[in-house]
Amino acid sequence: MPHYKTGWGVLAGAVGVAGLAATMARRRFEARLGRLEARLGEGQAPGTPRTDLPAAVFALAKASGARLEGSAMTVQLRQSGQMWQAPGGKPMKFTAVQTIATTQAGFVWRAAALPFGAMLIADYFVSGHGGLEVKLLGAVTVAAEVGSSDLDKGEALRYLAELPWNPDAILHNAALEWRVVDSATIGVALGTGAARAELTFSIGDDGLVETASAASRIYIANGLRVERPWRGRFWDYQLIEGRRLPTRGEVAWVLDAGDFVYWRGHLEAWAPGPPS
Repeated sequence: MPHYKTGWGVLAGAVGVAGLAATMARRRFEARLGRLEARLGEGQAPGTPRTDLPAAVFALAKASGARLEGSAMTVQLRQSGQMWQAPGGKPMKFTAVQTIATTQAGFVWRAAALPFGAMLIADYFVSGHGGLEVKLLGAVTVAAEVGSSDLDKGEALRYLAELPWNPDAILHNAALEWRVVDSATIGVALGTGAARAELTFSIGDDGLVETASAASRIYIANGLRVERPWRGRFWDYQLIEGRRLPTRGEVAWVLDAGDFVYWRGHLEAWAPGPPS
């Protein structure tokens, strides 16, 4: 039955071509993210630590193990965890790697989800602009938003909220604006205009960050974009590479029906320096 053989051969060839195209698209996507990561340290050099920090902020840096000297321009971490797309929805497992800048505000977060890492998620903030891209098999764009003021502010908020995973930046990032509210509350801000991001840290008895909260961040539900309070929580601090870092964290929107935790993660590894 030669016609069956021919049909299967054509099908196998088509599948092979589609697979090759998807592989090439994934590599191009990953290469573009690599170029964004390279920009996090571009034109930057480790300098002397700031001398203008309020005493309470310097105490936070000290409790976190931030380096006065010898700080790297970036840190890299690995995570695993779960994400939720909507309140009451099923969790989606993910693994991720993230590069965060210490001397400037910026990060690139790459995650893989679904079976065999079929869905790639990139969340980033580079040179003052944010981006969120979701791709299936690295080729089919599921979602993409880049460079809006709402997104720029949201990604700047993420950079600020994740300072517990990047304590050296407290001492070395001159763009951060700090204010002390009281002995257990510290505010930090970044940027200007519509993209300005501001949040507040609550500090525990151990001198480390327990929560981060922002008065508003854009939340999208049923196609509508609304401002909602946003918060993060950190716990289970461990000594890693001389820093005291939270190994557990979660992020939530504060909705009328209650907190919607949409991301919960575990810190698997952390190291100073660029991606290896």
